Amino acid sequence: MAAAIRKHSKVILSRAKFIEQNLRHFTVGQSLLGNTWFIYDKAKKKKDFIPVEHPIKIDKTPEAELQPIVIPDKIERSPTAILEALASTVRNDINQPMYSSIDDPYLYCNSDVLKKNNMAAKDSGRKTARMMMSMYPEYITQIWEEPLPEVWRDIVQGYVHKEPSEAALLERIAKRKVSDAIQVYEAVNPKSQLSQETVEKFLELLCVFNSQSPDIPSDVQQFIEPPSFIKDAPFPAVTWQKESLAEQVFRDLPVKTTAAYCYLIRGMATYFNKNGAMSLFREMRAANFTADILTYNDLLSVASLDLETMEEVILEIETLLKDMAASNVKPNVQTFNSVLFSCNRVSRWSGCKKFALSVMSEMKALELEPTLATYLQMLKIFYDIKDKSPKTKNADLFLDMLNNMESKEYQLTCENDLLFFRMAMRVITTHLPDAKIALRLHTIFKTGKNSDLVGHRQLQFTYYSDLISLITQLENTDVVMNLYQSVCPFIFYPTSDIYLMILENISLYNTYQYIPVIYTDIQRGNYFVDKNFALTFFKTLAQHKHEPTLQGQLCDIVQSLLAVWKLKQEKMHQLPAIDGDVIGEMIIIHLNNDDHVKACELFELYKHTRSLRKTSPSALSLSKLAKKLISVPDYNAAKNVMTTMLALDYEGIPDLVETCLDLLALPEEERMYLEGLARSAPSKTLSESTSSSSESSSSDSDSD
Repeated sequence: MAAAIRKHSKVILSRAKFIEQNLRHFTVGQSLLGNTWFIYDKAKKKKDFIPVEHPIKIDKTPEAELQPIVIPDKIERSPTAILEALASTVRNDINQPMYSSIDDPYLYCNSDVLKKNNMAAKDSGRKTARMMMSMYPEYITQIWEEPLPEVWRDIVQGYVHKEPSEAALLERIAKRKVSDAIQVYEAVNPKSQLSQETVEKFLELLCVFNSQSPDIPSDVQQFIEPPSFIKDAPFPAVTWQKESLAEQVFRDLPVKTTAAYCYLIRGMATYFNKNGAMSLFREMRAANFTADILTYNDLLSVASLDLETMEEVILEIETLLKDMAASNVKPNVQTFNSVLFSCNRVSRWSGCKKFALSVMSEMKALELEPTLATYLQMLKIFYDIKDKSPKTKNADLFLDMLNNMESKEYQLTCENDLLFFRMAMRVITTHLPDAKIALRLHTIFKTGKNSDLVGHRQLQFTYYSDLISLITQLENTDVVMNLYQSVCPFIFYPTSDIYLMILENISLYNTYQYIPVIYTDIQRGNYFVDKNFALTFFKTLAQHKHEPTLQGQLCDIVQSLLAVWKLKQEKMHQLPAIDGDVIGEMIIIHLNNDDHVKACELFELYKHTRSLRKTSPSALSLSKLAKKLISVPDYNAAKNVMTTMLALDYEGIPDLVETCLDLLALPEEERMYLEGLARSAPSKTLSESTSSSSESSSSDSDSD
């Protein structure tokens, strides 16, 4: 056997050979089999054996025979089943930058507009990639094991069937190319060569898209560009094309089937042609055809159109529901959603709310679980956000809805599901301003994947804007910042007004330790270009003297913004709005840190930079700086500050001069100079001098 191995001959080692040689050790067999024994947990043949003191007795009775081993059938799983199982064990932090810029902070989107532009650019790149793949498929091969989607390959290459035929018509129907399908249908002659099933599919295409080619946006485009929702308008215009090709195709059908009737009725109802849909429905029932549940749902959604009283609306709805019961068509959730949808148009009519509650009771009796669209219609009926009356709405119905929704994860059933969370938060802020209710709704929003149902970009922005604004006004800073850090800045970019509310909340609850947390996001969002915002921010920092660590962090914020300001001085682009007022607050922040050197540097920067002298530091900031310099002592710097205060007509100079004369041993010449300053100082009140500080011009500061 060894010779055969050396000659590369085939060697067959039977399992029986290993069994017979109990006391032998086949090194050649081990070299051939490798670690197979270890992989499959089989006993390895060894040369030495350890004897068993008490051998196991084997029962050889017929009852002790081993049962046959049953191997279960293989469970078909997706290629990513293992990855999905692993992903379910970890928590995904969605509040993070886009993957393309996650390692480069300079590419982070610092506003909602930039986020929109970034996503739009990504969508354009995908369209370009698909175009290149369709134009040059021979260069893009052997990358994916699975074939590319057909919609990617056929962007430029066109259709497989070029000539008019049934196959060509079916191909264009599958691709939802309405105009091309119409051309093929009109070119087929005679029409009798088209089967009944093909013509019905063509009719369905025409009814769904109203005989017009649809503009199907991508998922990214639908997110960044909000679609229009006009179906719940009180008096929507009829957009169905009368005497269209769809009606002609229906009339030319050799056999009118149930499916053909349902397609045309649903098309008319979708585009608000209620009279045509109801007339065709009565014709269908006269022909002993039974409509399906989708057709009934569409008819119920337009039942309230062209009616003048609530009694007529209820009668129309009940007639359709009784017809469903007579036809043994079982209603579903969408049936009740359509009824509520129709009632929403007449929600201001008396009796509408009572009828809506009866619909919900019937839905509960049938053990149907409401969807987000169901709750949305109830909110619109009972809590009209357009109603600006000061009367507070009753919160009982809203709280019952939240009780039913807690700990449940919802799926997307229709486009109205995407409007619920935004509508619910708007109802809270308008009629039920309670932070506890808002936080309960947000807890439901975070359950499972419910956050994916927030809708497009604008709905997401308004939802978080209303939520954070309400919580900031009614809760303490710990609750506010817990919410802030979970969504900001990569999911939601707060506006300057929201940041001002957060600063007011921090000042109210004396929680200045959160200032460094929000500063980075504020700086990244370029909010300091607004003068009022910058002044309010640094006034908040200068209100109190804090413990050394926090006060040092506030001073670091001042120096950080100054560094940005100096860096952008050359470019003059998005320059922070730093002037004399802001410099005065920065001086107080450094004085609270007992750092008179940095404070004096800020004063000198103000004195020697013309652009900063549009406004002047406050009298309080210069007075504090002068007192600190006198106590150091630094007479020359204090003298410079007091001279500037005199030029700005600030009061308090006599007190500073008296303190300086008492504490410092000065030459007679300097003492006479200070006494002259005191005599020249104005005798205004502090409030008058403070109000005049922002109105002083640069010429006043140069008069000394």
